Amino acid sequence: MQKFSVLIAAAGSSVRMGGSVPKQYMQIDGCPVLARSVRAFCGIPGVSQILVMCPAGDEEYCEGLLAKHLGAEGGALPKISVCAGGAVRQETVLKGVRQLAADSDFILVYDGARPFVSREVIGGVMEALLSGSDAAVPCVKPKNTIRTAEKTLDRSMLYEVQTPQGFKAPVLLAAEEKALQDGFSGTDEASLAEHFGCAVTITEGDYANVKITTPEDLPMNTIRCGNGYDVHRLVSGRKLMLGCVQIPYEKGLLGHSDADVCAHAIADALLGAAALRDIGVHFPDTSDDTEGMPGSELLAKTARIVENAGFTIINTDATIVAQKPKLAPYIEEMRAATAKALGIETGAVSIKATTEEGLGITGSGEAISTFATATLACRSGR
Repeated sequence: MQKFSVLIAAAGSSVRMGGSVPKQYMQIDGCPVLARSVRAFCGIPGVSQILVMCPAGDEEYCEGLLAKHLGAEGGALPKISVCAGGAVRQETVLKGVRQLAADSDFILVYDGARPFVSREVIGGVMEALLSGSDAAVPCVKPKNTIRTAEKTLDRSMLYEVQTPQGFKAPVLLAAEEKALQDGFSGTDEASLAEHFGCAVTITEGDYANVKITTPEDLPMNTIRCGNGYDVHRLVSGRKLMLGCVQIPYEKGLLGHSDADVCAHAIADALLGAAALRDIGVHFPDTSDDTEGMPGSELLAKTARIVENAGFTIINTDATIVAQKPKLAPYIEEMRAATAKALGIETGAVSIKATTEEGLGITGSGEAISTFATATLACRSGR
């Protein structure tokens, strides 16, 4: 049986995606994008090895991530290895092709940020190569009219190119080396093959085989809601922090951190919506790291936690229960500070204040509490 090797290009820095997590590590339904991309090639007859090109310094992290999410595949797994990529895609692919070419009949180059490819698309490329093509790429027809600045183009003659792009191993290696020698920078591997003089066969692509490049490419199919609650005692000698804002008052809230009950309740609501336990698990009051931690820092870290788990914050709503002081003058400042900490628009943050008419520990002025809810969008794929 002829050998197919898969080179997965996942060394990008995700500049266009934004956020603190590279797109290849973002989770969709609990599984990282990169793991989904690798899994697509597991169990396909003929695929003997997969080489994942990751950002330099991430090798150990990627190995652990793939082991965690692909370990259950058992005997279906081909040989999977991880290697640091280059500064740009062309450098990354050339480095990988040089490693794979000697032990491969064909090489499939795949984007690490295409988590929804079907086996039919992969199979179509492989069949074209086995039938004698030097190169094959999956394509779909554009749905929208396309034009240059001067004129509308004939859409019937246009294609949107996807991956995996497949090549006879010697052809791809020679094309990559020639591009380097000529200083030619193509937009994909097929363009390098054409520069080398190779004919490229078009195979059937799939509109679902999207590449995640910007946040708009992430499917948002599931809405999740959570609630949170926190209460702290008022004592002398402490600053009163609420909603990431210092409120002028004779007392402050007692706690291991800055005891910002508004921030803590919102954080708990976010974690609850994502089913990620509570702030006591992520920010224990026995840790030196959380001693005196501002509510703004706790919210920022919580936002990263839910983002890493594959969620986007839609909105939060908090009701602060306090007999004193009067909080109305500070509501807008609290909304803005909370939104900044979470990395969302102020319009997505609601903060309200009420009293308990002298009832209970909040009504007596002994404590302040907050009830909060949060809504998240879950990025889910098929």
